[in-house]
Amino acid sequence: MTYGRPREFDIDCALEAATQQFWSTGYEATSLQDLLQSMSLSKSSLYQTFGNKHELFIRCLGYYQQTMVDELNIKLANSISSRQFLYDFLDDVISESKNSSSNNGIKKGCFLVNTANELCQRDTSIAEAVATGTANVAKVFRRAIEQGKKPQEIDTRWTTDSLVDYLITSISGLRTMVKAGTEKKSLKPVIDLVMMTLFINER
Repeated sequence: MTYGRPREFDIDCALEAATQQFWSTGYEATSLQDLLQSMSLSKSSLYQTFGNKHELFIRCLGYYQQTMVDELNIKLANSISSRQFLYDFLDDVISESKNSSSNNGIKKGCFLVNTANELCQRDTSIAEAVATGTANVAKVFRRAIEQGKKPQEIDTRWTTDSLVDYLITSISGLRTMVKAGTEKKSLKPVIDLVMMTLFINER
C-alpha cells in the first residue's frame, strides 16, 4: 500500500490565520495573495486542502463559530450563575472597543455579524453558513436562559425563544456600535437595560 505525501502544515493553524485575515479585511478586500501570505501556504496547497477562496471562507466561518461555541460552553460551565455568564459575555462584547482591533487599528467586531452585513443579501451559501453559526451560538444562550429560569432568576413571562432572540439581537446591535467606534462607557447602560429585561432581581 502506498501513501500520499504527508501534509506539511496544521489545518487548524491555517484556518485560524485565514479567519483572522478575512475577519480583519472582509471577504471582498482579501486577495489570494493576502491568504497565501497569512497562511504561509503555496497556491497549490491552499487549493488542494481548502478549495477556492469562497470555499475557504465558508470553512473559516465554521471554524470561527465552533471556536466561539467551545469557548462559551467552557465559560458557561465555569460561571457561578446564568446571570454572571451573560453579564460577563455582554461586558466582553463592549470591551472589544478597546482590545479587538486589527493591526491597522480598525475595530474587528464579530466575524459572523460582519459577514451578514457584507455578503448575506447576495450569497445564499454564505448566508446559510452565517445562519448555522448564529444558531449554534444561540444554543449556548438558550441553555444559560433555561438554567436561569430554574431558580426563577429570569423573567418567566417571556418564552425562552423570545429571550434568546432578544439577546442575539441585542448582542448584534452592541457589536455593530462597537465597530462603529462607540465608547464602552456609552454602551454600559445598554447592558444594564438588557440585564433588567432578562433578570427579575436587576429591577
